[in-house]
Amino acid sequence: MKLLYITESVPNRDPMLGDGSSMIPFEVLRNLPGEVAVTLLTFAGPVDVPAEIRSRCNAVHVMPTRSRAWATVLSVFGLTGLGKHERSTAKAMAIAAQLSGQHDATLIHGPHALFLANAVSGPLVLQTVDPWSVRAAMDTAIARTLRPAYRAREFLALLAERRLPPRARLLTVGAADARTWSERLARPVRSVPNGAEESVRDAARQNGPVACFVGSLNYGPNIDSANVLIRKIAPLVWQQVPDARFVLAGRRPEASVQALAGPRVEVLANVPSVLAVFHSADVAVFPDEHGVGIRNSVREALAAGLPVVATPVAAREQDPHPLLAVEQDTEGFVDQVVRRLTAPGRHRPSPGGGSVRTWRAVAEDYLDEVGSAIRSGSAGLPSGKSPA
Repeated sequence: MKLLYITESVPNRDPMLGDGSSMIPFEVLRNLPGEVAVTLLTFAGPVDVPAEIRSRCNAVHVMPTRSRAWATVLSVFGLTGLGKHERSTAKAMAIAAQLSGQHDATLIHGPHALFLANAVSGPLVLQTVDPWSVRAAMDTAIARTLRPAYRAREFLALLAERRLPPRARLLTVGAADARTWSERLARPVRSVPNGAEESVRDAARQNGPVACFVGSLNYGPNIDSANVLIRKIAPLVWQQVPDARFVLAGRRPEASVQALAGPRVEVLANVPSVLAVFHSADVAVFPDEHGVGIRNSVREALAAGLPVVATPVAAREQDPHPLLAVEQDTEGFVDQVVRRLTAPGRHRPSPGGGSVRTWRAVAEDYLDEVGSAIRSGSAGLPSGKSPA
């Protein structure tokens, strides 16, 4: 199979500059079977194409983007996203159209690249971590001011999504998001959850009990969760475990998160590996009050053999797991955290105790969708013709 893979960001796992939209294609490319010949079309950014991604692909095309100032002007007058206008150059659309005709199918990843769906030909699969309209609805729900503007943004996002080609197969990460998006667009949407890799948890390296919170610390819902954890949960935990330490780890922490640091609170920015954080903690805590998709850091903590205490929002769509405790009530949440911080043998390595979804399984699901798109495209062709 010859696959054109279009991504809105260079596939990477950079601890500071990467995100969900760069992580997923990075892992998918690493785990696609060798018989899939991949051409990567992506957009220039702060991270170069990693050597292992270049070596995996038959060809790599990195498109230049518009200046942010000019893209901002287009965004204001076009009433659509800044990220799209940075990427929607005539050259990108021409290259995508040309390459799609030379491949069996096209897989486009990321909401800021979906505009290319109308430029490419042939079988087509579209994936977005958080559908624009679903993410915009969450922003509307939590907005404290300018709610009419947020509603208008939500409406425009939905309008753009309804213009996606009918032949395209639509994918997102969370099952709830897939159902919502399907209802909004009146067309099928499949959920393809992210993966994680199992690892053996070493004995905790700190002398005292440690609880950790991991996530992008420049993302609104995570900023709120970090503040809830340190200002609301931690003081109640300290009443019973005075020497407990809390570690907040993630990329690009906002000033309000950095301000939470103190004698018993450590903020770790842009950690090279979250596994090191998980392996040195006794429990991972996620007191989320809102969010969309699936919280991948919960799955990664469980895969690392670390007990997790989470609210129902944070544990959304996670399979039952012996190391996962789900608590909505603040008192119950605190009790679960204290129990794990004071458990006998808490420093001993913890086996995962439950299966985790691997990135190889994720890549297989994407490949299954691409195959279905090819078969659907072949259905109407004369005998002996191929979609390529």
